[in-house]
Amino acid sequence: MRKFLLSAEQLITVICLIIYSGTPLDPFLTNGNTLQDADRTIFRLLYTFTYLVAFLLIILRWKKVIYVISKNRLLWVLIGVCAVSSFWSLDSDTTIRRVFGLIGTTLFGVYLASRYTLKEQLKLCACMLGISAIACFLIVFLIPQYGIGGDEQASAWRGIYAQKNILGRRFVVSGAIFFFLAMTTRQNRWVLWLGYIASAILVFFSSSTTSLGNLVIVTGAFPIYHRILRFRYIALIPTLTFLGTISIAFYAWFVTYADQILGSVGKDTTLTGRSEIWPAVLEMIVKKPLLGYGYGAFWYGSDTSAATYVQESIGWPAPSAHNGFLDLWLALGLLGVLVFLAGFLSSFFKAIYFIRLNKMFENNVWLLIYLTVLTFSNLTETTLIEQNSIEWTLYVSAVLSSQLYLPLRQNSKNQIPTHTGQLKI
Repeated sequence: MRKFLLSAEQLITVICLIIYSGTPLDPFLTNGNTLQDADRTIFRLLYTFTYLVAFLLIILRWKKVIYVISKNRLLWVLIGVCAVSSFWSLDSDTTIRRVFGLIGTTLFGVYLASRYTLKEQLKLCACMLGISAIACFLIVFLIPQYGIGGDEQASAWRGIYAQKNILGRRFVVSGAIFFFLAMTTRQNRWVLWLGYIASAILVFFSSSTTSLGNLVIVTGAFPIYHRILRFRYIALIPTLTFLGTISIAFYAWFVTYADQILGSVGKDTTLTGRSEIWPAVLEMIVKKPLLGYGYGAFWYGSDTSAATYVQESIGWPAPSAHNGFLDLWLALGLLGVLVFLAGFLSSFFKAIYFIRLNKMFENNVWLLIYLTVLTFSNLTETTLIEQNSIEWTLYVSAVLSSQLYLPLRQNSKNQIPTHTGQLKI
């Protein structure tokens, strides 16, 4: 019975991860187009299911959850800012509804961190992404009218997702997970390498140039975080200086020849219209720089005058700023940006510190890798602090898991046990 319950819980966890990542329902319901808010009833029901699952499973181990929650207070301050923004939001109803979704998504991330070790979390994610990869290949080859093309590029793959950029972004994360597990796990490594190769293929055929670049960057970041950060200072500083110099030289070369390079892959230096959006978005940020327009209210609230101005300025109906940091500023103003950066940079530098001390080594290497994924993906897309997204779920679980195995005081009466890998009911 115990094994059955453990297997059932893991199966439910994988199902919830699939819901957050994207289901095969997307291409059939959207036909390649972005869903309007009123069309998302079935998705709201699915997300509500994940909230209930997270809540019920958290209740079963509430003492451990309280300990986990206490490991990163800035995370809860940020969510508090999102909630308080309803007081000055363009549409308080939209903000409140989205904050509830954000809280539910956050609770699922807390559940992952409190229930599973980091390796167990990533293996469940790998299982989910492996299923998604197989589904993408099947829909591309068996039902190409749903798996290829759409309203962006006729030959680009989008698999089980609504757009090609979502496919590319999702399998950058997948590639990072499979690569990390392949480099840090001894068992069934060939399966993990196969998952990494499949992820790379899907990113390539998504025709998302930024996603392909991000996958290369994340792959190259692993040896830096896993090896180089552990060098002695006499070797660490020259090595990082050399890598920094090479990176700056490469960036200067790329900027100089950007027209030719991007033109060779069918792109241009406007990054497919993104650099046209950003000036218009900055103009709106200047109007409310400190507190913003309210969480989730700028693009999707009832008062669409601000978003309409941006869309009319660029000549097409942009659904976001295509930059997570700009969208964060739009939503929560400078206040939200500073709170987020405080938590983000605190986690980043703590991870480096623990890696140097060789404490919770793999947990913090993964945290640095995922923060790298998040940073680069949000330069051209918006995935920061999004409710009902796998990106936010993994951010919460990675940040919390990075500090969960610090040695506790031996004399503490409320000492919380570490994960055992077994379901305790």
